[in-house]
Formats: sequence, C-alpha cells, structure tokens
Amino acid sequence: MELYINSTWAEHYEDAYVAEAIAWFESGNHVTIYATGDTADEADAKLMGALRELKLISALP
Repeated sequence: MELYINSTWAEHYEDAYVAEAIAWFESGNHVTIYATGDTADEADAKLMGALRELKLISALP
C-alpha cells in the first residue's frame, strides 16, 4: 500500500477546510480519506488523528 497525505495545504469549500489522504493498494483499489475543520490546521489535525486511529501512520511518541 502507498499512502499520499496532502499535508501542504487544505482546500477551502464554502465554510470549511478539507484535508485529504489517498491510499493505493497493489490490487488496484484505492481509498480517499477526508477531514474537515474550521481552519486548515484543524482539518489537518483531524486527518492525522484519523490516520493514527486507523493505524495507517504511527502514533506520536
């Protein structure tokens, strides 16, 4: 599996910022995970928390 996390920006849609991560699998499947927040930093923090909870990235020491 390859994981791409767009951590350099979050898109602004109407009244929320959206951060995203995309995972590609050798089988050809892929999944996109989105998180929203009132600010770009909040959206990014929520995304990182979700990826840790799913064990797609390691937890902070």
